[in-house]
Amino acid sequence: MPDTPPIIDERDLARTYNTPAYEDPYAAVMDYEAVMRYASEHPNKGSSAISSALDIPRGRIRPWLESGSKPDAANAIDVARDLGWLDVEYLDQEFVALNTLVANVFSGGSIARETLVPSFALNHRQHRSHVIDALDMAGLEFNFYHEDVDSRATEVRPTVHATILGRTLAVLGAPIGPKADLGDLTLPWYLEDAPFETREMFVLAYLANRGTHHRTKDTITVQEDRTESYRRELAALIEDLVKEPVTVGDRMLTVSAAAARSLGIQPRYESERVANRD
Repeated sequence: MPDTPPIIDERDLARTYNTPAYEDPYAAVMDYEAVMRYASEHPNKGSSAISSALDIPRGRIRPWLESGSKPDAANAIDVARDLGWLDVEYLDQEFVALNTLVANVFSGGSIARETLVPSFALNHRQHRSHVIDALDMAGLEFNFYHEDVDSRATEVRPTVHATILGRTLAVLGAPIGPKADLGDLTLPWYLEDAPFETREMFVLAYLANRGTHHRTKDTITVQEDRTESYRRELAALIEDLVKEPVTVGDRMLTVSAAAARSLGIQPRYESERVANRD
């Protein structure tokens, strides 16, 4: 019986890099690993002998052997593995965090096109926003930006391994660059085969950022100035989870009260209503 493919494949992560000497960036990783393995097995061999034995240009491998450098793609794979992002299962804590961060890119964040550094806007809970817990769970340090700028939402960004996180989220289907420029934006590919808990967490994180609550009713509206096909895809995901209606309108989704209750979402103005009834 064939092995189940990994959710996050190290080859896909490597291929988010541009490695000029290699058509396939993952080939640089394989060459690096072969060189380091050969060097450990033949400690008396120098770079010239290793170059000849493995048929890899000496100028390429000398920095690996003499200064401890490694291809960026190989470093990213090592970091992702150390953080528990590779060989991860859907319900592992590390993937719960990554799934939540992907949802936050879609619903309240972005990945910079030039640097691949992700940024996440805090929602109405500010420093108690769930994205902070997700970054903690992912094993990352972070900092806050624009806290004193009234015209901008406060953002949180990782301060270590930021580009590796951005690349990992991109492998999982998070969009790179301004989402408004992506006419073919679709939800992450892994949600199709993910278990209920993974899809539910994605939706809850999404609605926590994008959902608008109302003082007089329990429906939740989501303003989405994206394609109708994207809005229908999002509505179908929510309906499949809760078996309750979600209406697609012009630049908007309406999550019915029944759907919101099935998701366990607490109405934001419930305490006000109780006080008014009293």
